Amino acid sequence: MDPAFADGPASYDDCMLVGLRDARSQVASNYIQRSCYALYRNSEMLLPREKAYYECILENMPGAREQFAIMRINAICARRGQL
Repeated sequence: MDPAFADGPASYDDCMLVGLRDARSQVASNYIQRSCYALYRNSEMLLPREKAYYECILENMPGAREQFAIMRINAICARRGQL
C-alpha cells in the first residue's frame, strides 16, 4: 500500500486528499471515496480479500478518466481481491 495511505489520526482525510487530487471522473471519485471509507472508517469489518480490493482501487483508480478504464480497473481489482 502507498505510504500516503498509512494509518494515523487523519488517515481517512489523507486517503481522500491523495486519492481525489488527480480524480478525473465522478465515477472514479466514488470508487476512491468508498475505498477510503472502507479502509479507514470500517476496516475492522473487512475480510482480507475486501481489504486487497480496496487497496487495489486506491493504487490504480486515481487519474482514470474513461468509463471503460474505470470498469476494467474495478474488474481487475475485484479479481485480485477474489470478490
